[in-house]
Amino acid sequence: MTRYVPKTVREYGRIHLAERLAEYGWQCFIARRSPNEDEVIAGIPEQSREVRLKFHSQEHRQAVRFYDADGLDWDWEYLVISTEILADLPVTYLLSRNDVRDQGRLEEEFGGALWLQPDAFSETLFQEAWHKLDG
Repeated sequence: MTRYVPKTVREYGRIHLAERLAEYGWQCFIARRSPNEDEVIAGIPEQSREVRLKFHSQEHRQAVRFYDADGLDWDWEYLVISTEILADLPVTYLLSRNDVRDQGRLEEEFGGALWLQPDAFSETLFQEAWHKLDG
């Protein structure tokens, strides 16, 4: 039987995210929101726990764009960014909504969009911070 081979950074990212969440006992449902970001609902049914994630998969470290400055695009509790997704060891960063909103972390652009630059999310504090999901 032929094994499915992902064709895009997004598909590799989805597989990586599902595998990483499963390592920590989470199940997930991933829904496409735009060409390079997904909405994820992760849960541990036995514990009646559920979190909403905004997920970006990237080939290299790139800025993350938010079109809606007030709502940061939709309702989510954590932002998950996986970079170097095509490399042997992708790196994942987890930020809470408050982490993203912290003073000086977002940069404005003409037209009202906000950007979270790689330097703002790639701090070691956020790298592989899966423990945040337990909080």
